[in-house]
Amino acid sequence: MHRGTDEFRWARRAADKIAMPSTTPRDMIRLGGGLAFPDELPNIVEEAAAAAAMRSEGLQYGPLYGLTDLRDAVVAYLAQDGVSAERENILIVNGAKHGLDLACRVFIEPGDAMIVTGPTYMTALSIMKTHEVEFVVVSQDDNGMKVDELEETLVARRKSGRPLPKLLFDVPDFHNPTGITLSIERRQKLVQLAIEYGFRVLEDDPYRRVRFEGTSIAPIKSFDIGNHVIGLGTVSKILAPGLRIGWVNASPEIVGRMAAQKCDHGTNPFVQRIVAQLFLNRKVDEHIERVKRTLRVHRDTMVEAIHEHLPGSKVDVPHGGYFLWVRLPDEVDADQLVQRAGELKVEVNPGRLSFAGPAPGQFIRLAYSFCDPTEIRAGIARLGEAYRALRSTRATQA
Repeated sequence: MHRGTDEFRWARRAADKIAMPSTTPRDMIRLGGGLAFPDELPNIVEEAAAAAAMRSEGLQYGPLYGLTDLRDAVVAYLAQDGVSAERENILIVNGAKHGLDLACRVFIEPGDAMIVTGPTYMTALSIMKTHEVEFVVVSQDDNGMKVDELEETLVARRKSGRPLPKLLFDVPDFHNPTGITLSIERRQKLVQLAIEYGFRVLEDDPYRRVRFEGTSIAPIKSFDIGNHVIGLGTVSKILAPGLRIGWVNASPEIVGRMAAQKCDHGTNPFVQRIVAQLFLNRKVDEHIERVKRTLRVHRDTMVEAIHEHLPGSKVDVPHGGYFLWVRLPDEVDADQLVQRAGELKVEVNPGRLSFAGPAPGQFIRLAYSFCDPTEIRAGIARLGEAYRALRSTRATQA
């Protein structure tokens, strides 16, 4: 006899959360997720062959902390940005999101407070919600997280006797979803606040090398004193997301506890060997330069198309990264626009998914990373068609 799903004794974290089937139509123009541009995915045949040649290393269970060669390559990669680390500071994980989840496992009990920007990376929010955090939301301006506002919040919590936050999560370079870069003064102040109030900063930094213009700002980790910053890195945006290789850079004490929470008995060693080879033969640096040239054209194409097809909307132009954050006029509801755009076979993300608390309804996130310029122009033209229809309907109702 068939047993209904109401007889399953779900965990609270799973009771009202289910992943929707992933069935994107072939003719859908995908301007939503931050996927890599297919034409720039690296050719890894030679590196795969090198990994296969080391059968004993690549086909056994991998070391819990990661392959020595890859950990050392990550140390060298971080040093290029002025971040000092040793092999013992590096834990190889299945992408930066895996590192975020492990950090929550190590530090967070249900109900603990965690600081995020409003808005922030939507998938990170999903992970944090699984750990049942209390969100402390701090707003942003053109220079990133408002650290003075954060300080006021921390002072108020301490005075009232409320528990102080344990972790802060931010994407400081070409922020997801806004594209904002956190200023150097605020990075330094953030470390000072972390020391004073005893929280750890989770610096998720997948985009900093994907810079099209301007001068790079030193990572938050480079200002760290006393192991208050945990760096999260990944090859998803600088090589290929399907490799599923990332890293954590933290004190050996933190890394050891995070490693103990891994359930994979060591991240895929075959793919680790491939990524290590790409670092060692400097193909990572070469690939990043190609990605930067390509995505700059994509960004400029999308900005131009938005100005043409979404008049009255506002978009700031980031100096790098994957995303544009678009503010719509007050009369255009973002969720309705996303729905109508989907009917016209163009995929975009509603901004509300990026807010931990109450969300304004006038934002959408667009990704210029996946589609070529011709597809970008066509997709924004379709989005403009939906946009004009909504504005026309609202005008008629008024």
